[in-house]
Amino acid sequence: MRKKALSLVLAMTMGLALAACGGEKDEAPAAAAEAPAKDDKEAAEPQSSGEVDMSVLEGKTIGFSQCDNGNSWRIAETESMQAAAKKYGVNLIYTDASADIAKQASDIEDMVAQGADYLIIAPQEEDGLQAALQSAMDKDVPVILVDRSVNGEAGQLYTSQIMSDFVWEAEQCAKIISETLGGKGNIAILQGTQGATSTNDRQKGFMDAIEGTDLKVVADQVANYVMDEAQDVMANILQAQGDEIDAVYCHNDDMAQGAIAAIKAAGYTPGKDIYVVGIDGPKAAMESILAGEQLASCSCSPLFGEPAFELCAKIESGQKVDASYTNEDTLYTKDNASVDAGF
Repeated sequence: MRKKALSLVLAMTMGLALAACGGEKDEAPAAAAEAPAKDDKEAAEPQSSGEVDMSVLEGKTIGFSQCDNGNSWRIAETESMQAAAKKYGVNLIYTDASADIAKQASDIEDMVAQGADYLIIAPQEEDGLQAALQSAMDKDVPVILVDRSVNGEAGQLYTSQIMSDFVWEAEQCAKIISETLGGKGNIAILQGTQGATSTNDRQKGFMDAIEGTDLKVVADQVANYVMDEAQDVMANILQAQGDEIDAVYCHNDDMAQGAIAAIKAAGYTPGKDIYVVGIDGPKAAMESILAGEQLASCSCSPLFGEPAFELCAKIESGQKVDASYTNEDTLYTKDNASVDAGF
């Protein structure tokens, strides 16, 4: 059906994540500031480092503002927060903004009004929460950002943040696509939520990585990190350009799953006619990699409960926290993928 005769090269790409900004990393509650790829075979809920007395959180009220609990990654993140709250005897106030930045700002204000001692925020976008965050900080409510950041300074709009290195993730995806296609081919991109740190960085990291190569982006559409939306968007791309597409780079694995479904429905074979790469590392992606339908997935752990609560405990104990911490991620291919490694 297609004219490709490319050999599949599945080489594990190793790299270092960018160092987190914001000071020394002597007591980071998240992983080390640099994130070399590793070959862990099991994904477990992170545990407290043991360097902090977590009992200081018992009876405290922590507000968790989720931007949108609408995909598997977000659900795992929310469950991680709920598990940590139960473990440490914390009263958790949970809100879901359903991808509405104005609602998320209102949710944050409401949690402060309800007496939250700490706020953990997963921002929907980089802009739109500044006034609510500033108000919380002015009331001496520490703010911990997880997974995405906002435009603004630590110490003013937030206390600290824990994130993955989204640029590094994108670079790993670009490298494995380039290796597999022999440095030449046509790429389709499915982007995440516009205005989100993860989307901005994963797009820039990928585009910068393929600059000067013979890899060409021939389709670039938004699917908002949603599987069903990605399937529809990919179906439209294939209808117009199906025989031109060599690989699909998806900003998350839910969209990769949607792309795979669309590729199959259009009569192509994922992993042979069209290669698919995603980010996050859920069990579904691991299964697709092992089945040969997905080329690779770069992990991006959603399990922020333990590290975020440990930061709160450090602050409660009067310890210094850094402005930013970076999680460690891994590129998974058929050589090291394991269903147990997914969340």
